[in-house]
Amino acid sequence: MAQGAIVSLAVLNSGPDQLPSELLNIFVFPIILALLIGGLVASTFHLGHPERAWRAVMMWRTSWLSREVLILPAFIALTVLAYYFSWESRVPNWLWLVLSIAALLLWICTAMIYQCIRFIQEWAHPATMANFIVLGLSSGWFLLMALLCLWSIVHPQQALVTATNIPGVAGFTAFLILLSLTLKLWIWKRNRRLKPKSNLQSATGIKTGFVRQISMGMMGGSFNTREFFHQQSVFFVANIRKIAFFGTYLVPVLLLTIAVSNADLSWLMIAFVVHCAGLIAERWLFFAEANHPQNLYYQRIA
Repeated sequence: MAQGAIVSLAVLNSGPDQLPSELLNIFVFPIILALLIGGLVASTFHLGHPERAWRAVMMWRTSWLSREVLILPAFIALTVLAYYFSWESRVPNWLWLVLSIAALLLWICTAMIYQCIRFIQEWAHPATMANFIVLGLSSGWFLLMALLCLWSIVHPQQALVTATNIPGVAGFTAFLILLSLTLKLWIWKRNRRLKPKSNLQSATGIKTGFVRQISMGMMGGSFNTREFFHQQSVFFVANIRKIAFFGTYLVPVLLLTIAVSNADLSWLMIAFVVHCAGLIAERWLFFAEANHPQNLYYQRIA
């Protein structure tokens, strides 16, 4: 979302009409930096020894994770530099261009962490990267539009989103959301058609005869059963999918339609809040849909 907001800012500030520096300094840049730094801090919770986080950059030649660890702090530093320029006068166009390229590289690195895992068919497809980029752009633009609406409500004399241009603002936001929805529906359809390339015979090494598993191979759970499976029921996953569908895509578009018909900025901001809640479900579902081949053996079967 922070990367998408930066790219959106770069587009809006590429022409002669610049967004007010006060808006960028008070609202936009602090929130973008909070999101970026929050993401960097949150990533340390994956580590058993956070004090060794610096060693994540050691494998940058072969690891997409290491490359992401390098680009994310660089992107934060560039954003801080743009924040400095914004306070001084205005952000130069060359810096907006560099920030946009860095945002794209960061999306690529993050997506490739999952796309490069060939044995997880749900991830090993270019649609993974496309989903990261399209959803990042749409959510980032949505964030920026919500901040512009908030600014317009707080400073009506300097309103940037008004009853006159709200159809265009909400319409373009809805277009990006529907574009990301189209891609997501295609991904869900593709994932439903996937069939495991392995089976119980290949997982256990038993080549002949009918094999039926009645135990997960041990008396209790293990690292494998905890780390490679979400431990939730099919019913739970199906409901998360509904939350992701309605919260991320459908309900925000309906709320944007109401915002246009009523010429009310508050509906656009409500739509953004709903969109954020849906994004959490969408991100959880992205991980839950990954069917790890090892679960053919380590199943929750008693």
